[in-house]
Amino acid sequence: MTVLLRDRTCSARATVAGTVLLATVGTTVAAIAVVHWVAARTGSAWSPGGDLAVYRDAAEAILARRSPYEVSRAGYGFVYPPFAALALTPLAWLSPTAGFWGWTVLSALAVPAVVWLLVAHLTPVGDRRRPTLLAVGTLAVLPLSPIAGTLLLGNVNTILLALVLVDLLLITGRHQGILLGVAAGIKLTPLVFVGYLLLTGRTRAGVTALASFLGTAAIGFLLLPAASATYWGGAFLDSSRTRPPGEEAFGSSVRGAVLTLLPGPTQPAWLPASVMVGVVGLTVTVWASRRGEELTGILACAVTGLLISPVTWYAHWVWCVPLLALLAARTWHRPRRARLLVGGLWLVFALPLPWWVAYVVGWAPVPERAWVAPVELLYTLTGAGLLVLAVAWLRRTDPERPGHATVGGRR
Repeated sequence: MTVLLRDRTCSARATVAGTVLLATVGTTVAAIAVVHWVAARTGSAWSPGGDLAVYRDAAEAILARRSPYEVSRAGYGFVYPPFAALALTPLAWLSPTAGFWGWTVLSALAVPAVVWLLVAHLTPVGDRRRPTLLAVGTLAVLPLSPIAGTLLLGNVNTILLALVLVDLLLITGRHQGILLGVAAGIKLTPLVFVGYLLLTGRTRAGVTALASFLGTAAIGFLLLPAASATYWGGAFLDSSRTRPPGEEAFGSSVRGAVLTLLPGPTQPAWLPASVMVGVVGLTVTVWASRRGEELTGILACAVTGLLISPVTWYAHWVWCVPLLALLAARTWHRPRRARLLVGGLWLVFALPLPWWVAYVVGWAPVPERAWVAPVELLYTLTGAGLLVLAVAWLRRTDPERPGHATVGGRR
């Protein structure tokens, strides 16, 4: 009888998971199709898939035996390592339409995969709420601007988020670090987590991640020697390739905030500020790890990386998904004012979306600079506030005791 009930429970959970996956893909495809239709009807010069088009151009350049760093689309160049261009070559084998929708489905599937990983990490084994939390969590995060923006642009952010979280939360032993290194080989920003592993005493995993990353670089040099020499010879430091010539590109990092608030030659100001934030953020990361707050440490590291990166766009803040999941778990049984924090942060990450969509389809002819700058600055301030919140939380909690695991820590 127990086995029968267990089988029925597993079957019900599988049904819910399958329904969530299908609903996520269906909702995403329908929403992007609507934006396509509206953009065409309004005569907007913008259409979904701009980042994916750059990826495709880079893949086609490789097949044509050209450098992916010699091509650009409307002034936007390919800014990822050569290994990323190699990994993206299947896009050039498909028609633009098939490649776009195939990539959209893959990116959309990464969203419930991330939510499920977080639910499994933050709830006890056998918790019957897991299917419900998966459905509600996925529904809640799809409208967030970093997620919706990533899916609309065709960016790789949700896929990288899934790779990093699988590596840090699910994999243990000698294989931990491999996926993290591969993710860093596709886009350099996950490299900050190599420091996280090393600083928190997981030397083997950190070395594995670094070796995996260097392996991707070696593959790039082996198959694309000229492009690799260009990229690692200095192109990876050229932030001007992220925007057309003459268009301002500040973003939501510390550098972006300083350039927004203090126009002019401000490098002497943003560089030490970024270093200071990096030191503080990594200190919080190590502190959280020593308290057994695994997910808190990961998020502190992620936010630190977003703040100290030379260029961080709103779509890079896909880390808002694990952030909101952790805060929801923390405030579930706490006073109402604590739960308001989760709702407030959800609004911070969700509100820019309708404004952005209205702009790109021509309904709100407001200059991009007029609304992008406040949103990016808001994200910078939110990131700094989250580090302060993490410090306040860690100061109020007792150090982890033997046999004790706090919410968000490994069990």
